[in-house]
Amino acid sequence: MKHILNKIFAATFVLLFAVGASAQNETVIAHFMYHSHVFNPAVAGNTRDIYISALARQQWVGFKDAPSTQLLDAYGYVKQIHGGVGLVVMHDMLGKERSISARVSYAYSQRLAGGKAYLSAGVSLGFLNRSVRGSELVYQQSSDQSGIYDNTSKWKPYFAMGIEFTGWNATVGFAVTHLDQSQKDATVFKVPRHYMAYAKYNWDINEKFSLTPGIFVRSSVFITQAEVNINATFRKRIVAGLIYRSNDAGGALLGVHIWKGLFASYSYDFNFGRLMNSQTGSHEINLSYTIKQKTPKRPFYKSQRYMN
Repeated sequence: MKHILNKIFAATFVLLFAVGASAQNETVIAHFMYHSHVFNPAVAGNTRDIYISALARQQWVGFKDAPSTQLLDAYGYVKQIHGGVGLVVMHDMLGKERSISARVSYAYSQRLAGGKAYLSAGVSLGFLNRSVRGSELVYQQSSDQSGIYDNTSKWKPYFAMGIEFTGWNATVGFAVTHLDQSQKDATVFKVPRHYMAYAKYNWDINEKFSLTPGIFVRSSVFITQAEVNINATFRKRIVAGLIYRSNDAGGALLGVHIWKGLFASYSYDFNFGRLMNSQTGSHEINLSYTIKQKTPKRPFYKSQRYMN
C-alpha cells in the first residue's frame, strides 16, 4: 500500500505548488494542523475519538481594527451512521466588518488495508452572517456609488465538501468551501469559492521524540497563500513548532498535553511585510480535549470441549 501513499503525496504536492503563494485569504489560523476540520468536513470521519476545541486569535496587535477570530470546533465518530459528525461555530472581526458562521458536517469513512488507513469524504452545511457598520466608513468621494453608507447585515448559506486520506503516519486532504458561490462574482457580502489542500507526516525518530512537518494551501481566484509548519513532540507531552506563512509572517508554537486528552497551546507570529512596523505581531491560544472511545472487543467463544 505504500506505493498508493506515494502517489497520493505526489498528486497533493503538485496541487500545492500549482496554486502558488500570496497574501491572506479566508480565516488565518496558525494552529491549522489541529483545526483542519474547520475547513474540511471529511476530517470528522477519520477519527474514532471525540475531539472538542476552542481557539482565539488576535491578529496584528497594535493595528487599529485588526482582525480577530474566535471559534469552537467539535467532531467525533458515530458507529451507528458509519461516519463522523461535526460542528464549527466561528466569529470574525475585521475593521468595520463582522462575520458569524455555524455549520454541521457529516463524513463517511472507508477503512483501507485492513484498518491501517482510512479514506473519508464529507459535506458541511450551515449559514454565514456578515454585517458592515457602513455608517462609520469614510470615503474619499462621498458620492461613491459602490460605497456602503448604512449599517447592513446579510445572511448566506454555507456549503463545503472535502476528502481526506490518513494512514501510515501521513494525512492528505483537499476541500472546497463556499461551494455555492462563484470565484469571480465576489463582494463584501459574497465570499468567493476557496480551495484548501494540506498534507502532514508524523515521523517517530525514537520513543521520546517525533517530528510532524505539514503544509497547508488556501486559494481563491483573487489570492493564494501557503503555510508551512513543523512541530517537534517530546515524550508525547511537550510540543514546539515553527510557522512560515508565504510573503506574510513567521512564528512559533508551544503546547503541552496537560492531562488525559487535555491539550493547551499558544502561538505567536510576526508580520514581515508592509505592516511590520505598524503592529507587534499576532497571538493565538488553543485549548482542546480528546475523549478516547473504547473499541469493542471481538466476542470470545469457548471451544466445544470446554463448554460441557
